[in-house]
Amino acid sequence: MAETAMDRRQFLHCGLMATSLVAAGRLPLLGQDRREVSGIDSSAAPYAVKPVRDHLPRFSPSEAAVQGLRQTHRYDIVHWHWGRTPRTTHENTVIGQVTIDRGRTAAGVVYEVTQRTKIGGAESVIEARIACHTDRWHSVRTWRVKSFGLAPDGRTHRDSQLVEEGRCEDGHIRVEGDRYHYDHRAQHPVLTQWQIPDALPLKSDERGEMLFDLLEDASLLRADQRVRPDGKIPVTVAGSRTVTLNTYAQTGRGILPTHYLVDTDNRVQLVTRGFLSWALQDRRESALG
Repeated sequence: MAETAMDRRQFLHCGLMATSLVAAGRLPLLGQDRREVSGIDSSAAPYAVKPVRDHLPRFSPSEAAVQGLRQTHRYDIVHWHWGRTPRTTHENTVIGQVTIDRGRTAAGVVYEVTQRTKIGGAESVIEARIACHTDRWHSVRTWRVKSFGLAPDGRTHRDSQLVEEGRCEDGHIRVEGDRYHYDHRAQHPVLTQWQIPDALPLKSDERGEMLFDLLEDASLLRADQRVRPDGKIPVTVAGSRTVTLNTYAQTGRGILPTHYLVDTDNRVQLVTRGFLSWALQDRRESALG
């Protein structure tokens, strides 16, 4: 039973990755020469914003000036799909939100995350609480993550519930479910995808790069992740206003290339990756901690 439960989870994650790779011919990928625009229809947009280019006319970058450790970031989850329109272009739909609360407890920095997505009438939810080490990265120390699906009437699908807890000490990661557990070995500081917007560009080295291991959804280890500066690009947003954003590109084992678009005040305004991207909706002081 333990092996069946774990295999099912891994199968679902691998299935999503395989689906994305099948469509890779239509996905915006990192260019070999980062000074040029890569991919198809290169005149339409820089590759870093192609997954959200039809969302940009409705996107207003957040200008909230929030200082200190206690912060809340709320991102729209923007779905990229092929639009069968006269323009034959890519289109975007907001299918959910992810809210990331960062605060402090007596034991140190803590994150609380709520991520909700709705596709085809089916809503899925991830709730996570992540306690961090006291290192400069605020790398993960212990966590609890719960995922479940909701019926149209708001009730939780009992068979969809999955709860996992984990810890990371000296590179040893232990993840435990109801009737199973598994282990990972990390070689670098460990972060979840929900922590990376906080780390950029403050945790980068003298070259502006970050090297870490990604614990995706606080469950699956994606080793040897590297984030590097990828230049500045002009982005036209709501009101036909053009803003210039610094781009950072993440590559590593087991992921599609990911771009982070950061303004001059170190706010991560956009995160673009394959079919699902994030667009900053709100930034404020957190009530957490």
